[in-house]
Amino acid sequence: MADSNAPSIDISAALDPASLSYYIEWSYSEHAAAIAALMERFIKFCDVTANGINDDYVCGAAADFSHDLKQAANALDETRTRIKKPVLHAQRMIDGAAKQLTDRVTAATTEVQQRVTTYLRMKEKEAREAAEREAQRLQAEAERMAQAALADPTLSAEAAVDAFDAADKATELANARALELTRTRGTQGALTALKDNWTFEIVSLSAVPSHFLQVNDAAVRLAIKQGQREIPGLRIWNDAKAYVR
Repeated sequence: MADSNAPSIDISAALDPASLSYYIEWSYSEHAAAIAALMERFIKFCDVTANGINDDYVCGAAADFSHDLKQAANALDETRTRIKKPVLHAQRMIDGAAKQLTDRVTAATTEVQQRVTTYLRMKEKEAREAAEREAQRLQAEAERMAQAALADPTLSAEAAVDAFDAADKATELANARALELTRTRGTQGALTALKDNWTFEIVSLSAVPSHFLQVNDAAVRLAIKQGQREIPGLRIWNDAKAYVR
């Protein structure tokens, strides 16, 4: 049954690729013609300056041409911004409405995962401690059985060997990855477990090996901008480039 309150707007029809392509081509047509003419000038410029610029006149003409190229790019960008504005506004409305809903789901997801993590950490701790206790018990039992077999030649040492093997397996379990100790599956099939996530914090910067440190690029550039020209360990030079205005 159709929803009588459903809005009548058809975004797909409004943004039909064929119609939109024609509109974009029409909107950019003057810019396309102007840029095509500039590209012809560019070819001539490259031919004339194939061996470089050799005098002030050609350098000035090149600066004028660079200015024309920038103006063409800026004019195109202004048109692009103008015709995209309503589409961008619509996109922001769509994204904004979705984000309000997504934020609620994200907050709930975070809380659920935090509680799952707390439980799994407790489960890991208990499983590891239980495995350690079992390993100690089996080790002690194996040693007792081995001592008994040595004292009484009529007793078999195989039971002691089996006990040592069981103790080794219990020790392996006690040292297993958190992933192996915490796997839990939901009734609907979702699987969860603790996943290693090693991280760090600085406790003594002076003790950190130098190869783990890096140059503060922003601080160095600011110092150079303020006039500093000598910084130990760095080579500073002027890589001057032309500008056109």
